[in-house]
Amino acid sequence: MACTRVFTFLLLLSSGLAIKLPENPNPQPLAWWQQDIIYQVYPRSHMDSDGDGVGDLKGIESKIDHFVDIGVGSVWLSPIYESPMKDFGYDISNFTNVDPIFGTMDDFTSLSNALKEKGLKLVMDFVPNHSSDLHVWFNKSIHREGKYEDYYVWRDPKGFDEEGNPIVPNNWISSFGGSAWEWNEVREQFYLHQFVAGQPDLNYENPDVLKDMLAALKFWLDLGVDGFRMDTVPSMFEDQRFLDEPEDPNRPPTSIPSDHSYWLHIYTYDLPATRDALAEYRKLLDIYSLTDGRERCMMVEAYVNPLEQLFLYYGTKEKPVAHFPFNFEFIKRVTTNFNGTDIAGVVDEWFEKMPEGNTANWLVGNHDQWRIASRFTPEVVDAFNMLIMLLPGSQVTYYGEEIGMTNANITWEETVDPAGCQAGPDRYQLFSRDPERTPMQWTGEAGAGFTTGNSTWLPINPNYRELNVQAQNEASGDSHLKVYKRVSALRKTDTWRYGSLEAHAIDAGAAFGYSRIYQGKGFVFLANYVDSNTTINVGQEFDDIPAQATVYTTSVNFQPETAVGSSISTSSVTISGKHSIILEF
Repeated sequence: MACTRVFTFLLLLSSGLAIKLPENPNPQPLAWWQQDIIYQVYPRSHMDSDGDGVGDLKGIESKIDHFVDIGVGSVWLSPIYESPMKDFGYDISNFTNVDPIFGTMDDFTSLSNALKEKGLKLVMDFVPNHSSDLHVWFNKSIHREGKYEDYYVWRDPKGFDEEGNPIVPNNWISSFGGSAWEWNEVREQFYLHQFVAGQPDLNYENPDVLKDMLAALKFWLDLGVDGFRMDTVPSMFEDQRFLDEPEDPNRPPTSIPSDHSYWLHIYTYDLPATRDALAEYRKLLDIYSLTDGRERCMMVEAYVNPLEQLFLYYGTKEKPVAHFPFNFEFIKRVTTNFNGTDIAGVVDEWFEKMPEGNTANWLVGNHDQWRIASRFTPEVVDAFNMLIMLLPGSQVTYYGEEIGMTNANITWEETVDPAGCQAGPDRYQLFSRDPERTPMQWTGEAGAGFTTGNSTWLPINPNYRELNVQAQNEASGDSHLKVYKRVSALRKTDTWRYGSLEAHAIDAGAAFGYSRIYQGKGFVFLANYVDSNTTINVGQEFDDIPAQATVYTTSVNFQPETAVGSSISTSSVTISGKHSIILEF
């Protein structure tokens, strides 16, 4: 059944797996977060300035020209806060200081100023759900000091076993496996940790917690931060009845009762109060935006199904929450044997169901997910970068995606990720996130241009000698990096900002494509996701396509060989398996 809705200034017509958004008749400037490429930096792995094998703030600052060169507009830093690093920065012991492993507050100020000098925005990770067990608040809570007594989620034991050991309050499981409850001998109660034991959950039922967390956010806003990515927000509240959670009938076949995926988390995940608290964070950002006219942005991480539930994190006009919740649909729904119909389904459903007046967003990777070149094949790297960069909406690039970095093979002995360590030597590969977090590959020299030291916190992928930024910049032919830069330039055109969108699967679902047209100028993206060739009559697939177009860019090693800048008949465009092309007219 056809569905018609208005999204800001665009009318969506969706029927089946095809969508049409007409061009914007009344173009207005887009906010920075709507049009920038937001580039995620995992600081430990980006650039090491002092040879200790761990990336740092000075290292990031030294690579600002790379951000500019590839067309990035905003830099998002994964956590740099003071931390014992049990979860590599997501266990925060001081929300208003930089960890010495990354540098100093002066280094932060220097980086912030350098980004602004280049016209780049700065986005920081913020972790509202929990702190480190070394945070001063937790120590005070253990000792029941004043208002801090219930700053965390404490529960009495259900009882004691025959040996006198306390029994956990219920069956809640940590995201990293095992019980989500940890006994504290001093307080003689269990505390909740939905992640590692060193990450006790804050108790948002206590209003003072939100007040202090807002104060921490204000600290960074006063230092000029432009936005925040709010980490793992659905875990912020728990059902106060503390009931056992039921088994998930659709759990993965490999899961066992100690796995988080074994259970339905109906009492610990995505409770309505979460969005109320997030609305308070958003309110603070909006106050800053209104005060000086410089818009701040709040993005949230919420692995929530179905989309209608996820879209609640946009909030409403009267009570806004996030500027956008991250769109993980390409990660969740596009699996190994995918085709154009799968891609079309993701694009169609997001636009069809997104509430009126909001902005879409697109990504294919992050620090918790396998790299796209390893999830599928390196041949589709360009196709996915093209796909997400040119659809209407915000776009996020995970460091290394611009060169097609792959997962590294990390042995059990090399594993440091707590999710992998908790799983043990026989199952660590099912859970470890180390393979997608290895150091950035800048050059083919020793240390990959990442460090001058003799060791690194995670092994450098051995393919750095061939797969690196320098090699791709200097390649005599095409490279993933060169393609990325060409495509990013299109996001700065009015065709991308205000153009129409017509998108659907092609050739019985083997391929997918879309057109973007504004005031007679436009481009077409076409990708073939199967192994065999496909030939597309572009004019029959999309409206208002001229007989001839110019090849704007192709994927690396595109077949049949087609020169960038050459003219091509739109009535017969042949694309070999796993390749992609952008035509301009």
